[in-house]
Amino acid sequence: MNFSVAICVMVAPFVGATVPAFPVEADFLNQVPADNENKVVDAARQFALLQLSLIDWDKDIAGQLAADPANRDDVKARVQSATDRVSRIDQVYKVLLERYPKNARALNYYGEFLYDYRGDEMNGVRYWKEAVANDPKLALPYNNLGIHYSHSGQFAFGLDNYNKAIELDPENPDFKFNLAQLYLAYTPSVAQELKWDEAKVFKKGMKLSKAAADLKPTDYKLQEDYATNFYVSDRVKVKLDWADAAAAWRRARGAAKDNTQVFFTWLNEARAWMRKPDNGKAEACLLEALKIVPDNAVATRLLERARSGGTAAAEAE
Repeated sequence: MNFSVAICVMVAPFVGATVPAFPVEADFLNQVPADNENKVVDAARQFALLQLSLIDWDKDIAGQLAADPANRDDVKARVQSATDRVSRIDQVYKVLLERYPKNARALNYYGEFLYDYRGDEMNGVRYWKEAVANDPKLALPYNNLGIHYSHSGQFAFGLDNYNKAIELDPENPDFKFNLAQLYLAYTPSVAQELKWDEAKVFKKGMKLSKAAADLKPTDYKLQEDYATNFYVSDRVKVKLDWADAAAAWRRARGAAKDNTQVFFTWLNEARAWMRKPDNGKAEACLLEALKIVPDNAVATRLLERARSGGTAAAEAE
């Protein structure tokens, strides 16, 4: 093959052919050089994410307006706006794949859209599998397949795909979070699949949950999830040091974004200390919680229990 011809093919794949155009609502995508495949895919993805956030905005406003029958037309307009945005995303992804039918990221993103927003699970899974076939080193579709198979009760496939995603991208906290959820939410089934006892499954899940939290210490959801997962030990009959749970709630407090979350972390750190037991530390936490929400019934009840030397039955509160 002539070397200069090869270069031309790589940098200008649409030379001599009509480049499929994005819809007018996403015309800025037509301004991105079509031969810069990754840049076009990135831009299309950002367009889709923006539209998805605006869909949520439309739905929120429609929900607020729906309380008054006089707003019926405005509600219909917001619902139609959300519907139009969904169609717009669909059009953009179809053009993207018409341009780059073997781009694994584009295939993965369209699969996510179909699965989550079109309710088309079959084709969502199909596109994820195509993404894997075109780029076996892309972690995203493995994670999505892991979610699908886990939710449909196909735990062997779920485990295989989650583990493959983590192998390819070990620094992604979401992948470890998802696998931890599988271990901790479906402990008996995973134990049966792996031929482990439930205590081992729980410990593996907690290790993954902590690893996810460690990778993103500013993410409140990950910190809260790890701290909450300590309570799974009640179900699997594993003894823990509840000082570790208290420490997890302190770390969650460091990632809290508002007073509601701060209150919640003080309340649950107190519960952890009562299980330790260390009612003095629990009392201090509850007093901090009551500074934020004075007269809160749960915090007040736990404070009385801590001062009387009782323990926290957190799951009953």
